[in-house]
Amino acid sequence: MDLHVAFLPEEAGALRGRIALVIDVIRATTSVLTMLERDCAEVLIAPTIEAARRYREAHADVVLAGERDGRAPAGFEFGNSPVAFAGAALASRRVVFATTNGTRAMHLAQDAAAVFLGCLRNRSAAARAALAAAAEAGTGISVVCAGREGRFSLDDAYTAGAIVEALAGHSGPEIDLTDAGVAARELYRSASDPAALFRRTRAGRHVIEIGLAHDLEYCAGVDQSMLVPKMGDRVRVLAP
Repeated sequence: MDLHVAFLPEEAGALRGRIALVIDVIRATTSVLTMLERDCAEVLIAPTIEAARRYREAHADVVLAGERDGRAPAGFEFGNSPVAFAGAALASRRVVFATTNGTRAMHLAQDAAAVFLGCLRNRSAAARAALAAAAEAGTGISVVCAGREGRFSLDDAYTAGAIVEALAGHSGPEIDLTDAGVAARELYRSASDPAALFRRTRAGRHVIEIGLAHDLEYCAGVDQSMLVPKMGDRVRVLAP
């Protein structure tokens, strides 16, 4: 089974027929996971802040969540803080979600046969879900990092390596890593403290600067959840 890591969505190549696992560990995929853990009815992935606002105009019952420059845009009930979502009353609510990097990557990956969302908190569960889907479909897996504003993101690459390590450790079909997959796994093996690593990244430093350092510790938690968000199953992409 072919296993590739794309350090940016644009490096993923053709995803049609493949299984995609999208990562934006700081913080979008961690946030979506947390919203679903809070029994959110549905997370609607908007391509832009403006598209989220337009959807709200036509559907007054939805909750707006997302970020611009790390903070909640005007009129949004929530930003992109998984810690805030962890304490929120979201049961049966529908959330429209738009972020700078993560939701864009989710849109770009939607041609895949199945799209899962991964982070450190659901690392092993996400690996198992992607592997099972790929084995059933007889296809390969592409781990797609959201990156940061079109550039390589160390935190996403590290998390991709953590998921590659989990995938390679499962019994089943033999996994053939591309060079990018090998690089991600070696990066993961080189750093044993994800929270410390996250604090050194550009995304992590920005989260600290805007007063949300507690989000980094939350995002760095490993294997805290068995839930794996999947596009089409309580997570839906909105048209542009």
